[in-house]
Amino acid sequence: MTNKVIIIDDNETNVKLLDLVLTKAGFKTDKIINPKFAFDIIKETKPALILLDINMPEVNGLKLCKMLKKDAETRDIPIIFVSSLSDVKYIAGGLAIGAVDYIKKPIKPDEVIARVSVQMQIALAQKKLKKTNDVLQKQITEGLLENSDMQEDFLYSLMQIKKGTNTDKDYERIKSFINFVANNVVENSQYSDELNEDFITQTIKKAIAG
Repeated sequence: MTNKVIIIDDNETNVKLLDLVLTKAGFKTDKIINPKFAFDIIKETKPALILLDINMPEVNGLKLCKMLKKDAETRDIPIIFVSSLSDVKYIAGGLAIGAVDYIKKPIKPDEVIARVSVQMQIALAQKKLKKTNDVLQKQITEGLLENSDMQEDFLYSLMQIKKGTNTDKDYERIKSFINFVANNVVENSQYSDELNEDFITQTIKKAIAG
């Protein structure tokens, strides 16, 4: 994950100061003075985090934040407002539309670095969690599909045996289904290290024979 921060402020002095603080701390930066072009630049560059002023001409920070949070490509990029507006309604309003934090001007370098670092760590952790969840969901879906197919084969083979039209393949299907169910249950239990496939198969055979 990139550690690039985009700084958006119509005041060039503020931009230079934030740029100096962040580059000294090891962050990469992009600077935007004209907020009118900010949305397109952000979509193209995909920064790790955005520092955004509120009171700007043409496109103010609140409006730009709303635009970014509505777009699928940019909605997950954390936004920290950096503004001299200290009124609670501005802070609450910014957080309500999707910002993750608020830094008051004049900035304190240590505070900026700390808040940016924390939000980047949170964003990285969320990205890893989402990736893990996506993998698990895929595994669950594939497992359910496989289980569904095997269940159909299992029922079909049982019907063939009942009608007396079965072949050896039907018994193989039944065995596969029983092993699949047994193994999946065991693998997710506290006994997974002790119960192997051979033991499960032999126990099922005895239970059926008995």
